[in-house]
Amino acid sequence: MDTSQELRRLFNELKLKRKNGEISEKDYYISLLQLSKRVIDSLEEENISGEDIKKQIPLIVLFIDEQINNFAKRGN
Repeated sequence: MDTSQELRRLFNELKLKRKNGEISEKDYYISLLQLSKRVIDSLEEENISGEDIKKQIPLIVLFIDEQINNFAKRGN
């Protein structure tokens, strides 16, 4: 499980690379998806309270719904 500090470092590094033109938009997109997987893996292993779970669910539902809708609009 990655720590939040490690995930934040990777995220900031990735954003800086994109800002500096070191990676293409597509590589940035793919890297963001890969980082999302690492975040998900870490969150699955986290010991989280029921109250915090209730706060997280709407964000996750919104993200998934939006991504599926966009995926469908692209003909997939």
